[in-house]
Amino acid sequence: MWFYIDFHSHVPIYQQIKDNIKSLIIAGKLRPGEFVPSIRSLAQDIGVNLNTVARAYKELEAEGVIRAERGEGYVVVGVNVEDLKNQALDELRKTVEKCLKVGLSFQEIQNYIQEVFKDGAQG
Repeated sequence: MWFYIDFHSHVPIYQQIKDNIKSLIIAGKLRPGEFVPSIRSLAQDIGVNLNTVARAYKELEAEGVIRAERGEGYVVVGVNVEDLKNQALDELRKTVEKCLKVGLSFQEIQNYIQEVFKDGAQG
C-alpha cells in the first residue's frame, strides 16, 4: 500500500485519497507526468470500492491535479501549493474560532497544536 486510509475517520475515504495524492505530489513522490495507479489497482490495494477511487480521481481531475490520458490512465499535472496552504489556513481559522466558542483557552489550543506537531514529527 502506498498510503494510509483511516477507515474510522470522519473524513470520507474519497477525500482521504485526494489528500494523500496531493501530499505525495507536494512531497515529490509523485511528479508531473507520472501516472497514478489505476482506479482498479488502487481500490484493490487499499480495500475500497472502485467508485470511491473513481470519485476521488474525478474530483482531482476537476481540480486540475491529474489528467486522464485516453487508454492509459491518469497522469499527474501538479498542485498549486499556495492554494492548498490558503485552504488549510482557512480551515484552521474556522477550527480555532469553533474552539474559542466552546470555551477552550488560547493555552489549551496552543498545547494541542504542540501535541499535533510532536506527533507529526514522530510519524
